Amino acid sequence: MSVAIIGDGWWRSACEAAGEDHFILPPAVQPPANPYSADARARMAAAAGWREQFEQNRPECIVDNGAMGLAFAVDSQDAGSAKLFHEVMETPLLSQWIDPLVTVFQGLPWNAAWPSLYSDTWHKFVWDKPQADELASFGVPSVHHLPMAAMDRDYKTDLLQADEAACAVSFVGGQNTTYFQAQRSIPAESLVAGTLAQSVRAEMPDVCFYDVFFNLYRFVEPPRADESVEQRAAKAQNYFNHKLFYNAFSCIKQRDRFVIFLKHRLGDVFRLIGTNWDKAYGLPCEPQIASTDDYFEHFRKTAVNLNFVNGNSDSGLNMRHFEITAAGGFMLCYHQDEIDELFEVGRECDTFRNEHEMLEKIRFYIEHADRRKQIALAGQKRTLSEHLYSHRLRNMLNVLRDGKPALAPSVESATAV
Repeated sequence: MSVAIIGDGWWRSACEAAGEDHFILPPAVQPPANPYSADARARMAAAAGWREQFEQNRPECIVDNGAMGLAFAVDSQDAGSAKLFHEVMETPLLSQWIDPLVTVFQGLPWNAAWPSLYSDTWHKFVWDKPQADELASFGVPSVHHLPMAAMDRDYKTDLLQADEAACAVSFVGGQNTTYFQAQRSIPAESLVAGTLAQSVRAEMPDVCFYDVFFNLYRFVEPPRADESVEQRAAKAQNYFNHKLFYNAFSCIKQRDRFVIFLKHRLGDVFRLIGTNWDKAYGLPCEPQIASTDDYFEHFRKTAVNLNFVNGNSDSGLNMRHFEITAAGGFMLCYHQDEIDELFEVGRECDTFRNEHEMLEKIRFYIEHADRRKQIALAGQKRTLSEHLYSHRLRNMLNVLRDGKPALAPSVESATAV
């Protein structure tokens, strides 16, 4: 299949590994700028530049990360209006989402972004099951659940040696939420829904924020099939505004608490690599790893690679799950519901649910080098055989080839309470 890729990223190597013809189109906003900051003007200018390559190459689909392929083109039948570029070119758009809706559309006004989601030929592959369910429950068509993966590249696959463990324990990742910073002024009413949702999930972890907001507590009436796109857009905007505190709380619950705990308990033994930890909590941290090769080598040279999930995921795995294991590193991570579907816990990685369990397992695996190396090797075999972006690309393209969803969202789960 001929594929138009927006930007370079991991889709070029995925196409090469999967044997798919491809060509690359420049994103609306060039690096190092945030691609999610692209506004309507930039997306329209990008579409104008893409048209010639489209006419020359005639791709069968567009593949992007985070809706970078969403662009606008002037309608030849009506010069005063614009349509979605992929619809004008009659080419399906396949977007993998590794970030939430409100992050992806930072540069677009809600009244432009939300109606665009209702394009039937725009397939949205969402990494987190509750967020895929969430979109489908708002009536958004062509939503699929598809986990993240590791990029296709040459990885070292030999068994780790004892002298390779130059670092005992580390975490690679930045501190991302600014919600609790001192200068923030938060209206009390905006905290209620998020607080209730976190409280309910403590007792019923299968209940997502959508369930609490619309079905359990009925803050507003749930979206209905007979509502207009504009009505659903208004409900969605209100819903995501209320969800901000829930996401910020989740960031503390799933990530920041463990970093703070380990830095206080282990000190310099725990290497913290990433930005903003010093600004947010006064924790000493190291700058980001400079090169891709050094990044993957770090995972091999660390005895225990910790992975904490950000607050933007309820049950899904982040990219680090796949990167650590692809590199051949041993991974100990916070337990997310979807991990049991993608790895065999205890054989291909290990997990923890609280500070005590995390600390005990760190000590165990540092003392049992042979055990952690066998787990690292098994985890690498699993990722390299099932969890590369070439595997995800095949899932996405099979939606077009077979007309079947990659992994269909379960809308009923969002209405079960």
